Amino acid sequence: MATVITDAAQVTPEWLTGLLRERRALSRGEVLRVTAGEPRRTFASTVWPLQASYSRGATLGAPRRLFLKSSSPAQAPGEYDPTGPRQEVVFYDTIAPAMADPPTIPCYHAAYDAETGASHVLLRDLSETHAASPDPEDERHAEQAIEALARLHAAWWDHPRLGRDVSRFPTRQEREANCADAERRTAEFMAALGERLLASWRSAYEGALAALPQLFRRHASGRNLTLAHGDAHLGNYLYPRDPATASALLIDWQFWHATIGGTDLAFMIAGWETALRRRREGPLLRRYHQALLERGVAGYSWPECWDDYRLSVVLVSIFIPVWQWSIFKWEPNLVALERSMTAFVDLRCCELL
Repeated sequence: MATVITDAAQVTPEWLTGLLRERRALSRGEVLRVTAGEPRRTFASTVWPLQASYSRGATLGAPRRLFLKSSSPAQAPGEYDPTGPRQEVVFYDTIAPAMADPPTIPCYHAAYDAETGASHVLLRDLSETHAASPDPEDERHAEQAIEALARLHAAWWDHPRLGRDVSRFPTRQEREANCADAERRTAEFMAALGERLLASWRSAYEGALAALPQLFRRHASGRNLTLAHGDAHLGNYLYPRDPATASALLIDWQFWHATIGGTDLAFMIAGWETALRRRREGPLLRRYHQALLERGVAGYSWPECWDDYRLSVVLVSIFIPVWQWSIFKWEPNLVALERSMTAFVDLRCCELL
């Protein structure tokens, strides 16, 4: 088992030279120096930018800028799932290499420690060609994000490996346990909000919880399923500086799983400011559906795509504030709650219950 790197100082010139040779990214020359920039703390990780200097005559195109992401459940607040770092390592080691055109950053090394739950990934730094932008007002960036999701989803759409050696689907007993857990956490959330929880929101939660076993039958249908990113908000994309030469890429792969594509769509769109969502929602979903068809997905109609999005607003969007409060111990996000509940009403999600 590879040793997990917990500090940028562990990325020595000798180690990086051997790694890049193994990855066939450095056939000539060697790394002379690795310089680490200031670390940046994220949700459960520390990220260092790295600069590599090479000997004269080294392979052209060898990565000069990289970044190291070291993750640990011990850094995260609340009841952080310790399998998250492992999921990211499995994605870069197994899932991305299985895709012809993975919408993600090239990875040179990934490792996970089962005893501590710590992990690291060493990735190419694409800041010269890509930039982060979490602003949904940027129409071009939202469209590029939708295209990236379509690339991911189409690649794994009803794939024979899905649910077998690539992810797995919950058993009936596990689904029942998940429903019971959602009911408990939501009851505690509603009690904590008290009078701040509108009667219509309480009714929506009660209706959704009662319908959960029936609603999850869609996921057990065995058709039109794919691999979802699981945390596809706009801050988890890198956007090309020149769209003519590059595409948007997804980052942070701790939560990928097999499910319906609507999961990622609702996570990305349904929590936007209401006027913006109402204006952009339909065109973006149409664009996503068309992109699936262009990538070879067959037998998935526009009404089915629309209903999967609506279903995911019920199963994902309205429960995001519950998870944030109950699992991560954040303050109740009343803005997110109001937006997701407004989407619930706008999309007539009560028809699905």
